[in-house]
Amino acid sequence: FKQKTAYEIGVRLVGSEMCIRDSLKLIKFDEVFMSLVTSEKDNGIGIITFNNPPKGFLTSEMIAETIPMIEDLDNDDSIKTVIFTGGMPGVFIKHFSVEEILAMSAVIKERRKKGLYETRHTRAPLRMFWENIDNMKKPTIAAINGYCGGGGCELALACDIRIAEKGDYTIGQMEILVGIIPGAGGTTRLARLVGPGKALEWVLRGRTFYPEEAKEEGLVHHVVQKNVLGEAKKMASEFLDKPPFALQSIKQVIKNSWNKSTQESVDEEGDLFANLIANDDQAIEMMEEYIKDGHNFDKF
Repeated sequence: FKQKTAYEIGVRLVGSEMCIRDSLKLIKFDEVFMSLVTSEKDNGIGIITFNNPPKGFLTSEMIAETIPMIEDLDNDDSIKTVIFTGGMPGVFIKHFSVEEILAMSAVIKERRKKGLYETRHTRAPLRMFWENIDNMKKPTIAAINGYCGGGGCELALACDIRIAEKGDYTIGQMEILVGIIPGAGGTTRLARLVGPGKALEWVLRGRTFYPEEAKEEGLVHHVVQKNVLGEAKKMASEFLDKPPFALQSIKQVIKNSWNKSTQESVDEEGDLFANLIANDDQAIEMMEEYIKDGHNFDKF
């Protein structure tokens, strides 16, 4: 597709001269534009697939293309859960394009020289991509089918559940190896996931892990032998008959607890619990069915 100058790419990433609406228009500028991201709806499960051969890097074009897909799936009541995966064999997302980071660097330097207003990095429209995933109302699953580093690892960390396919590839935040730090939430989310001690060592050294190692360290939840997307769909199907408000409430309380005292968190949990049992007919039906079946739970 049509090439942009480094400056144009940098401006998009910095976000100070372009609103998200303009960014989304750019992905449609060429009649021969080939989509690098696809969105699929499969029996209540949303699936977003990233496919950028030959290297499998994440780019600003791909992010701008994905943002409306995320919004569509999150607002579609027929979709109960969303899976993110890679479309290239052996690659989830290798990392964010370093070429585009260099372009961003040039724009930031120029704007600071001119004393121009600078949007805070985390609030730039395309940077909000990772926050949009983290804040989705529905359960999200990263089906890691291959290399998952840098911005790709940060995407996986923004998901609620991470499943990795067994293979000879690595997962992790290796930004220090090119002289930078994670810029899309990797430090914070990694520390919350595995603890600040491990996170410090890994990010300082640029450590990455093979799938089995990642599971042992708590970086991913499960490792499967093959067909990670199929396994992710199996797990996603468990959410199809659950009350959406209950799933959303679980995510809200657990994620919000990171910034609150224990008392504030349990107060919020209690409020959501009361609202759920007072207003959600599906929750009532499921409890009544449980009693009718003799108080038996299936083991997962």
